[in-house]
Amino acid sequence: MIRLGFDSKANFAKSQLLSRSTVTKFFQREPIQRDSFERICEKLTLNWKEVADILEEELGTNEGEEQVQTVRRVTVIDEQSQTVKAALVLNGDINSVSNLKIIESILREYSGSTIKIIDIQEGSIKLIVEGFQEDIERLISRIQSGELVELNGFPVEDIQILSDESTKVDDKWQLVQEIVSQPVAGRDLRGADLSDTDLSGANLSGADLSDADLSGADLSDANLSNANLMNANLSSSDLSGANLSSTNLSNAGLRFTDLSSTNLTSTDLSGSDLRDTNLINANLRNSNLIGADLRNAIINTSTKLDDRWYLVWRIVTHGAEGQDLKHADLRSADLRSANFRGCDLRYANLRGSDLRNANLIDADLRGTNVQKVLFGDNAGISESLKQELIRRGAIFQDFSGNRSEILATG
Repeated sequence: MIRLGFDSKANFAKSQLLSRSTVTKFFQREPIQRDSFERICEKLTLNWKEVADILEEELGTNEGEEQVQTVRRVTVIDEQSQTVKAALVLNGDINSVSNLKIIESILREYSGSTIKIIDIQEGSIKLIVEGFQEDIERLISRIQSGELVELNGFPVEDIQILSDESTKVDDKWQLVQEIVSQPVAGRDLRGADLSDTDLSGANLSGADLSDADLSGADLSDANLSNANLMNANLSSSDLSGANLSSTNLSNAGLRFTDLSSTNLTSTDLSGSDLRDTNLINANLRNSNLIGADLRNAIINTSTKLDDRWYLVWRIVTHGAEGQDLKHADLRSADLRSANFRGCDLRYANLRGSDLRNANLIDADLRGTNVQKVLFGDNAGISESLKQELIRRGAIFQDFSGNRSEILATG
């Protein structure tokens, strides 16, 4: 990288609008998105296909290794064939083209079975063809080498890729550049692909990022206050130091995300996946954590978490075996697979919580509020106790996903 003017991986990542973790993964031969892989190879003047082939060969020489080791060597995510388009220009009169099927069959003979003509336009004869990337590339190669010079009597003049995928990739990095260089609040970024990008310090306040892919992105110190990140994929992203106050993160994927020292006050995290998330020094006061999965989230004494949710985190991460939880407020909590063995839950409020797969052996549920509590596959629940809980408003879900629900009548 030094010969290309980059004195560190961090500077290289910044110059390419890539997150540092993505560049690090590239050099460690860990999985990254295909567009990120291609972008890095291009800047390093490497042929990405040759690099990928080398890595595949290395895979073949290590077949005896454990599967978990082998999987980590896969360097390009999504190597499935991409459908692309190309414009093929023939010399002739468009009105003289009588049978496109003949031309299409010739194209398939020279390139591959996925090639098909999807449109014909004026301007000599301009055919829009579509096929898997490898077939389109084979067609281009045979035209450029002179192997294919005419189609059914029409001389071939030119062929150009019109790849939707390439356009999307270019649009992605142009969008990132625009976000970084032209800070604007309230951007409409619904469903945007911003994976692996460097958006550190960016102003995304009030932005609509619902359903966006921000996996692996560097959002450290970014302003995401009042942003809508509902259903967004933020797994393995870096949000350390970001402002997420009053942000909607409901149902967001945040597993393995770095949220250390992040301002999450009054943030909607309902239904979000916070497993294994770094919450050290984060401020989650007044945040909505209804239905959030807090298993193994990492917190410390400086993490600001309301008492109700701190208790939920403690239970799902460390268990509550034999503990006194009388009158505890555990409403609308994700308590799946929690260990309540021998726990005193008398008069605790579990209304609306999810207790599927929880261990309830010898747990005391007398007087417990179980209205709309979801049970299923629970150790310690006899048939008689199950019927009693149903009468008290509980819901039981069997293995097929069906629910049996009888609300209390009085």
